Amino acid sequence: MHHAPKVCYFNLRLIPALFLLLLTSCMVGPDINSSYNSSSNFGVYQTFAWHNAELPTPTIGSGPAYSPLLDQQIKQAIESELVKVGMRPAEESPDLLIAYDIALPATKASEADTVFAPGFGYGYSYWYGYRFRYSVSGLPAYRSVRDLPPGTLIIDLIEASTNQLVWRGWYEAGIDPTALGSYDLNKAVANIMSRYPPVPQTTQ
Repeated sequence: MHHAPKVCYFNLRLIPALFLLLLTSCMVGPDINSSYNSSSNFGVYQTFAWHNAELPTPTIGSGPAYSPLLDQQIKQAIESELVKVGMRPAEESPDLLIAYDIALPATKASEADTVFAPGFGYGYSYWYGYRFRYSVSGLPAYRSVRDLPPGTLIIDLIEASTNQLVWRGWYEAGIDPTALGSYDLNKAVANIMSRYPPVPQTTQ
């Protein structure tokens, strides 16, 4: 008795789904990272506002190639992504404060300014334009902005009640503040914020 050879048929309807899976894998790759304080309850954070940042004095410089237009674009993109996950802006008593930075090439180092968050006040060639005052001690494996590749976009979320950094996302996007329009800021921000809120890892 002879058996007909088995023939494997590929369902062509699966091709779009496989293509989408491949595309998603490319968008969220090894250059997109995040870290968070595992003791924080991210479910209670419902509102946000911008951290009270300080622009440096002209004698120090406002960061190489600081651009108000770029600043506005990044802020609007971050706010839009937070609204998508159900959060809302608040003028008073926000749950979270937002800060961001762009790692820049080092051209002139200076003494560490310890009154600012590490990496946001160290020299004036590593950071983009702002200085912030908040604690980073609760974030696992914290890395200063000066330790990240130039062009890396960094987004920080700080618990307003404790002034403690609870979540950070960063993307080695190769952003050059002097070349506006050469990259998609909305996509860069969306890639980072796709990691928020964090999903706790469970052990089997």
